[in-house]
Amino acid sequence: MMGRLRRGWRTLTDSDRRRERLALAFGILTGLFGIAISANEFASSPELDFQAYYFAGQAVLDGEAFVGPAIKEGSFLTDKEYVYAPITVFVFVPFGALPSWQIGYLLNVGLLTAVFYLIGRLNLEYLEGRGVALERVDRWLVLGFCLFSGHAILGVYRGNVDPIMLLLIAGGFLAVERGDQLRGGALWAVAALFKLFPAFLGIWLLYRRAYRAIAAAIVVGLGGLAAGVLVFGIDAHVRFFEFILEERSRAPAFEGGLDPTYKWFTVRRPLSQIAAVPGNLLFVLSAAVVAPVVYVLYRDADSETDRLVAFFATMAALLISVVPSTLNYVTYLFFPLVALLYLLEDRRARRLLVTGLILVSVPVYPQEIALLVDIAPVPPAIGDPIVAGSREILTYASVPLVGFLCFLAAAVRQVRTVPPARDGTDRPVRGD
Repeated sequence: MMGRLRRGWRTLTDSDRRRERLALAFGILTGLFGIAISANEFASSPELDFQAYYFAGQAVLDGEAFVGPAIKEGSFLTDKEYVYAPITVFVFVPFGALPSWQIGYLLNVGLLTAVFYLIGRLNLEYLEGRGVALERVDRWLVLGFCLFSGHAILGVYRGNVDPIMLLLIAGGFLAVERGDQLRGGALWAVAALFKLFPAFLGIWLLYRRAYRAIAAAIVVGLGGLAAGVLVFGIDAHVRFFEFILEERSRAPAFEGGLDPTYKWFTVRRPLSQIAAVPGNLLFVLSAAVVAPVVYVLYRDADSETDRLVAFFATMAALLISVVPSTLNYVTYLFFPLVALLYLLEDRRARRLLVTGLILVSVPVYPQEIALLVDIAPVPPAIGDPIVAGSREILTYASVPLVGFLCFLAAAVRQVRTVPPARDGTDRPVRGD
């Protein structure tokens, strides 16, 4: 194996952190656009993820089915459906007991705001535990980004469980790293009952040889499904898995090439344009594309920071292969992404991380470019080629997808670059 690059060990100064601070500030600025998007969505079509939770909880109290059909209440109709393992619905039954979804929604807004604050605190406490000295401006930027970035604003507005799932995943990672494998595996299993894709983090547990965590995850996950069968029956679970495989996978949308106006960022987008294969087979191909990157990271990570980077990249790789991600899913990277902005010492790795953070905050698609060209005083001779060219490019790669690829490149740069020890002697490099 080739030896890795060596880099100098140094202490970051305020000027070194300028880019990172600007990136976090830019993220906070996108919160204004998040508010505008939320207001526009609510005015045109008030369909929120929280409504699925509320009406599912209400259906349980009324003894009605809640898995599969669109959720209705009188003249109110939403196409939101309950897409989690049936046993998880009991979390939302207290909301369903409230007299209206609006009351529950306001309570949920407060809950998710508190969760995003805790995510910010988690990043700060992790950095402090690693001995990173933060100025007051950095602390405010970290908390501000986690609370008020466009991704956080949209997550709070739509009322989904993603930030809560991030807390479970982050807590599981930290538990495993601290030797509490049973707790870590259990937390990831609970998250997988809601979002499914955290189950694929089992690859990380295999890499860490956390076999007790794997056992705990299997017991809790299968136990949750078995409890659901006992309470709701086999048919509800058959409908759940059919929905996940046939509709939630969104496989039909990829056949013949994903429409560039669809606001999903995934490596399945370019693959669908060049590979004439069934939509579900693209899942296998996308996993094959990101697998070598994950392998390199696992092979070369040999420090605490490297392992954190490898975990971060595993999450990023899953989000662009297993899941057709939307803006909501960027929140799954808030930890450890924000902490890594201050932990990485290699300039190129930090610049790639900063670039990725900015790009995932710029959800520009062909329809937005067409709108901007229409608004701007641009003659058709110039505007039409811009719109056509941008559509051609964005057919193969969305801007946020490029941001995720920058994250993976930063991770590879980090683990392939080795700092000398503090005493001035080089630590061993594999392959030397």
